[in-house]
Amino acid sequence: MLKNKISREEREDFYQSKYKYFRKVSTFAAIITALCEISYFVSDCQIFGRFAYETLVPRLSILVPLILFIILAPKVTDYKKGALLNYLIAHGAMWATIWAIVYLPNKDFSREGFIIMHFAFLATGLAIPLKIHIPVHGLLLLNIIVSNTFNHYPHFDLMISLALPLYIGCCVLLYIFENVYADQYLMTRELQKTSITDSLTEVYNRNKLEDIVDEKDEHLKVGHKLEAVILMIDIDYFKRVNDTYGHDSGDKVLVSVAEQIKKCIRSTDIVIRWGGEEFVVVLSGAESSVGLNIAEHIRSGVESTDNEVCPVTVSVGVSRYDGGNYTQAVKHADEALYYAKEHGRNLVVHYDDLAKDES
Repeated sequence: MLKNKISREEREDFYQSKYKYFRKVSTFAAIITALCEISYFVSDCQIFGRFAYETLVPRLSILVPLILFIILAPKVTDYKKGALLNYLIAHGAMWATIWAIVYLPNKDFSREGFIIMHFAFLATGLAIPLKIHIPVHGLLLLNIIVSNTFNHYPHFDLMISLALPLYIGCCVLLYIFENVYADQYLMTRELQKTSITDSLTEVYNRNKLEDIVDEKDEHLKVGHKLEAVILMIDIDYFKRVNDTYGHDSGDKVLVSVAEQIKKCIRSTDIVIRWGGEEFVVVLSGAESSVGLNIAEHIRSGVESTDNEVCPVTVSVGVSRYDGGNYTQAVKHADEALYYAKEHGRNLVVHYDDLAKDES
């Protein structure tokens, strides 16, 4: 079942992903449903044995929701609004059919039209959460029941007998499709996570830059605020740790430092293992004072934490990002880090302070 596969927290993202994946199918299904509704005027003429002018307006009435759909559909990205638009066409076609049936001399052929409508709802429902589809599709049966009060279908009981298993069958099929897509969704999410996550420390790797850097001008996408603070963190004398205690112990130290960094930053911040024993932290929307404070918390936290191998310290370079190419801010943070390394290690140094010293 879906609830066993997708957590409640992920449910909205899953439904949005499903809508995006099946959106084209449901869009084409809605348009084809509307066009088929108009084409049924031909069968009306066959039933009348002449030009069925009585049903021309009812059949063409679907053009109103269709035009609205064509205008709005490209602009709609939210699955809830998308569901409303898609089902507008499906139910519009249903009531256009019911309106046309009012004038037909032989209403016995309405069964075939209603059966076709189930498949229109099925195709539309591919992009829509099953929990929404079940009641909305169920309204089709209600439409038939209500319209029978004035259309008086010759074999109403048979019509319902055919419609009910079709409705159940469509819902079962969509249940299967939704659960199959849930498997694909989870697999894709896991692959995405693996591709941007460092397997050892479980922080991001450099592939994360694809998500936070604009391809055109390489500026950071750091939310609604332009500014950020960059921290470049390096473990002091890490080669000595590996040489003395072995690489497995070195890995344990790396994990401990990464955990300490994560404890000190905010939920909106990003930690990237830059390479070897270096980490880069992007503090989105932060001022320099906040960045320095967080950097000092990281430095003192690592120094006082028992990593079960040996005492270690870190040096931190800090720089401001005010827009433009992100590599410049990273370069400044790296220069501040180098200064910290050259002046005793276990230090936090801001690039702006270096600029002041030089001037």
